[in-house]
Parts: sequence; structure tokens; C-alpha cells
Amino acid sequence: MSISPKPLWRRLAGRCLLATALLSASPLPALAVTDCEALTLYGNAMNQRLCRTLSPTTQNLWVCGLTTGATDVHITFNRNTPLHLTVRVNPGNPTCQGNTPIGGAFPGAMTMPGAPAQICGVNTQNWLNRLNAVAQMPAGAHTLCRAPFIAMIGSGRMTPGDAQTYLNQCDNGNAPPPPPVCP
Repeated sequence: MSISPKPLWRRLAGRCLLATALLSASPLPALAVTDCEALTLYGNAMNQRLCRTLSPTTQNLWVCGLTTGATDVHITFNRNTPLHLTVRVNPGNPTCQGNTPIGGAFPGAMTMPGAPAQICGVNTQNWLNRLNAVAQMPAGAHTLCRAPFIAMIGSGRMTPGDAQTYLNQCDNGNAPPPPPVCP
């Protein structure tokens, strides 16, 4: 008595079911917030005073400082580093520090998949909720990315020089090529 192997379609179907089960059992990471969305978030968060400080884009990492003092909470990104939340206790000589990536989309749909509930005693979900509550300024005569930076120049919340570094990034979109302008 000979046993014939299963037909090819049955073997492939079984493997597809196994792959589907494995993929659905583990959460897939959220896509990173795009550079244009992160730039637009920075402008709006600074304009609405959630960001207390905003570093110029001439620095290596672009930092939106959310707190000042012994516990430093900030969001950071640049063209090579995805947006993430960082917490440092005693920033000059950190006694505790950690970070978690921010995925999803701005406005209002950012996530921190797999983030710890707390980093150095700071509630990460609280900060995510506050970031998701940042309203996007209408573009008006400008792009969504440029509008909050131009408004901050007019209100004196940002120097024209520092604002220009962000306006340049808005104009360069997700460069290198092709360099689309951020919406």
C-alpha cells in the first residue's frame, strides 16, 4: 500500500493558514508619523503652547520640549530618526531615561504601540493624549505645515530665523528625491 503525498494546493493552503495565524497573533508596528506630519505637529503644538521650546532644525535632532525642570519630557525626530517621546530624569546627569516611538498620523491618530505605561514615572499615555489633542491650524494662504510657523513669527512666539529653519523643512517635504512640498 503506497501513500501518495498531499496535492501541492493542500500543502500551500496549510502554510498560508499558518502564516495568517502567526501574523494575526502578533501586532504589527504602526507606521511612523511622516516627516511632514511631525513638522506640522511641532508647529501646531508650539503655537498652542504644548511645546514649551522648539529647537531649530540646524541641530542634529529636532526637539519639541514638553516640560522643563528635573524631569525632561520631549518629542524628537529628524529626517533619519522617527518621531519618538523621550523622558529623562535629571537631564544634565540622567538618573533614569527612556523613549518610545510614536506611530500613526497627525492630527489626532498617533499611537505608541507597545509603549510602557510609564517611563521613569511619567505616564506615556497622558502625553500621547495631549499630543493627539493638538488641533491642526487651517492652511489659509499657506500649507498646513507652514501656517503655524508663520503665525508664530507674527505673534512673536518664534524668531524669524528659527521659524525659517522649519519653513525650509516644510518646503523640502520628505527629501531626498523627489522633494515634495509638505501639504
